[in-house]
Amino acid sequence: MRPFSVKRIGQSGSELTQAIVFSFILHVLVMLAAVFLYISGPPKVYIPPFYQVKLVGQPADLTQAPPGETPPAPPKEEPKKPKAVQKAKKAALKARKAVPKKGALPELSQQKQAKPAETPEEQPQSSAVKTESVAVTTPQQDFKFSWYLTLVREKIGQNWRPPPDAKDAKARVLFAVNRSGWVGEVNLDAEHSSGTFGFKQAAIRSIRSSNPFPPLPEEFSKQALEFSVDLMAE
Repeated sequence: MRPFSVKRIGQSGSELTQAIVFSFILHVLVMLAAVFLYISGPPKVYIPPFYQVKLVGQPADLTQAPPGETPPAPPKEEPKKPKAVQKAKKAALKARKAVPKKGALPELSQQKQAKPAETPEEQPQSSAVKTESVAVTTPQQDFKFSWYLTLVREKIGQNWRPPPDAKDAKARVLFAVNRSGWVGEVNLDAEHSSGTFGFKQAAIRSIRSSNPFPPLPEEFSKQALEFSVDLMAE
């Protein structure tokens, strides 16, 4: 038996073409309708987020005075007076103290007044200072500050401790100091030295124990000063 056949759409070429064209037109219409609806609808506006900020005033200065009170004025620095004025005032005060009181005998008032101390410039100038056991000299003839030689001699005398068994002994030590008063190399002058080995070592030790000496005078222009010290047994 031949089966019953029913004619379906698309079995022929012309019908298939019509179906494709109809589907295409339908899709185009749907797309156009969607575009029209999108365009004709209300526009969307983008609103960015915002934040509310509250400004805060600057912190009050701790050094400021509370309201209603005036801050205390800073103390005024007194201008420094020149040294010449200060020296003049000191001299005037000394002169007032030196004036004798009424009714006092002039001779007694003169005796009470102390003699002014001699300044280094008023002292007799020489290049040698001697005592019984310590004699300090310098070969530099342009050094005219005897008061400095006295300081050197006194400091060496405080540290000079000869041996008790040394008699009629003598030692000459040569050294130099810089402007700060520090001692450099210390040497023993063997030609002008006599006595035992311990006596000579004690002489060298007295110089090294006295280091440093006072700084050289500012008026002395050279950077070092040489010394020759004779040490005798007491």
